[in-house]
Amino acid sequence: MAKTGFTPAMKGTYTKEVELPGESLGLPFTDPPTIEDQDNVSLYKFTLDTDKLTHDFELPEDYHSGDINIAVMWTNDGGVDDNGKFAKWQLDYQTAAMGDAVSGDHANSPKDTEDAYASDSGWIEHHTAAMTIAAADFAGKHHILLKLSAVTPAGTALTCEPHLICLCITYTAIWGRK
Repeated sequence: MAKTGFTPAMKGTYTKEVELPGESLGLPFTDPPTIEDQDNVSLYKFTLDTDKLTHDFELPEDYHSGDINIAVMWTNDGGVDDNGKFAKWQLDYQTAAMGDAVSGDHANSPKDTEDAYASDSGWIEHHTAAMTIAAADFAGKHHILLKLSAVTPAGTALTCEPHLICLCITYTAIWGRK
């Protein structure tokens, strides 16, 4: 019998984080980011206000309740000192269930977060603040259709394109479901 780490004594809910690496997201036919390999990781270099990635996030079986929070793990291009310069990430989304239109955006979309690069070295991992998709936005739905892009920040922009490492999705899960 396979060991799952779950015991019958484990009950209730917990906060679960799922990381979706760039390669698990969909490259659209138009305006995809450029893939750049840096040693052991594939990074996705975004041209501001142009490039995008898409992903059909199916609500996990272990989702219990509450909002879904999405943060961006990112870096710069490694070749310049971008200390104190900014990247801004935008998340457009639509929710769907069988029979729903998948076109357009949800009324509460888009969400965005701006983050400062806090190093004079390159290829340093940064995490943005979370962008929250309210539980009410996807009540009765099965999918959240996501589109991620890098847009012009309010602060001084990086001297290069921001590079996506992965999306970090956090939600309240229930023990015993996968």
